[in-house]
Amino acid sequence: MTDTRRILRILAVALLLNLNAVVLAFGSDSPMPKAVATVDTTNLLPNLRDLTFTTVAFSSETTIEVIACTTPIRDASCPASVFRWENGTLRHVPERPMFAGGSTSSADGKRVLVNFNDRNVSKPQHVLDDMRAVWSLGMIYPEEVNREVVQVVDTTTRRSCFDLQRTFPMTISRRKSAAISPSGEFIAIKVENVLSLYRIPSVCKGAKVSRRADNRR
Repeated sequence: MTDTRRILRILAVALLLNLNAVVLAFGSDSPMPKAVATVDTTNLLPNLRDLTFTTVAFSSETTIEVIACTTPIRDASCPASVFRWENGTLRHVPERPMFAGGSTSSADGKRVLVNFNDRNVSKPQHVLDDMRAVWSLGMIYPEEVNREVVQVVDTTTRRSCFDLQRTFPMTISRRKSAAISPSGEFIAIKVENVLSLYRIPSVCKGAKVSRRADNRR
């Protein structure tokens, strides 16, 4: 046990000494892309504090379902609304949702949606978190998150077609409320009480995305 603690102390010191060598891509919120249409869902869906189980899904190329559940089970008991994009407007339509699965890739698989949460903290805080994890043999590590990353990646070129990063107050509730259309031309994102529809460029010219990022979905 003594040897184990000594090794842990050495690892912790090494982490601290290499603080300046740690490269983290934490920055401020990226500029919000311009939406082709938005709709306020305040009066159509409950303002749940726990957004973990809010699902956005395309049931067709122009029809979007937003389902808010208090558990992972999505069924008819969950409050839901259906929206359709017509003539440049995103509007609520009185239809029952089909409870389509969360859309994470285009139908042809050429574009994939990457949507995950992480901690946007300072470099010293990040290193302290890692040191605490080392000391506790991985038993202690903050579970709170405060950033959502939404990307659409071209699976052939590995280049980003759409990139949105936003921060929010620290919470244990993970926020993942984005979906890609079957054609891969549109992405829908619900931020708080606003559902927005964005058009994805036909040619993806963003930075290359590592496969490691894809695995964080």
